[in-house]
Amino acid sequence: MMIKKVFLASVLVILSLFVLSCESDESEEDGIDFSDCSLTGSNFSISDIAGNWTATQANFDIPGTSEQIDVVADGGTVTLNVQTNGGFTLVITENGSASESTTGDLAFCEGLFTVRYDDALNDPETIQGSLNNGIFTITGPVEYDVDGDGNEDEAFVVLRLQRS
Repeated sequence: MMIKKVFLASVLVILSLFVLSCESDESEEDGIDFSDCSLTGSNFSISDIAGNWTATQANFDIPGTSEQIDVVADGGTVTLNVQTNGGFTLVITENGSASESTTGDLAFCEGLFTVRYDDALNDPETIQGSLNNGIFTITGPVEYDVDGDGNEDEAFVVLRLQRS
């Protein structure tokens, strides 16, 4: 009986070590080294989106809730300036509010469209980006004060832009 308990305890320890080693490997793999990223993607390149853009839709919603806002439909504006080196400035002005600017870099990391914000340089995030018939579309997870309570919400954005 004692042998079974020792064997079972040994198996559990080995499994625990295996799981822990897999988890640490996984977190290392999830990290994006932005210095390895490229300005060229498989469907478009940063040079294709360089310039000034104005949103025709800027929908932010909190997944799993009915909380959402479309800045443009509500009378606000969203502009995006993308530089050929991947640098960008995004300016969001909700109707009746002061403008909020966000800056950072865009690139393709491991083939995925990726954003790195200047205020979170060590935490790049993959998003979806497409360029079709002169419309630049960005979708994905972001932080934005959707409900207007002064706190950033984990949100999902659908941003459709046309050249200014």
